[in-house]
Amino acid sequence: MCQKYFPGLKVVWPELKGVSAIEAKRKVESDNPHVTGIIVPDDTAVIFVNCCNRVLLSVSANNCPNGPVLNIPQMG
Repeated sequence: MCQKYFPGLKVVWPELKGVSAIEAKRKVESDNPHVTGIIVPDDTAVIFVNCCNRVLLSVSANNCPNGPVLNIPQMG
């Protein structure tokens, strides 16, 4: 859904699943300067509203923010 707003820029990063959340945040923001990577503990309730300027990076609550990304990061 967000791709139409950012032609030619990445909107999904499957290669970042399992990567350190801090490194994933840097990569996301480098690949697409219009978005902010947001590191969230996996036990945090998140309202899933499509938001084309954020990428959620879910990390185990006992290893946040340094743990590996648990989800496939994507805009929305």
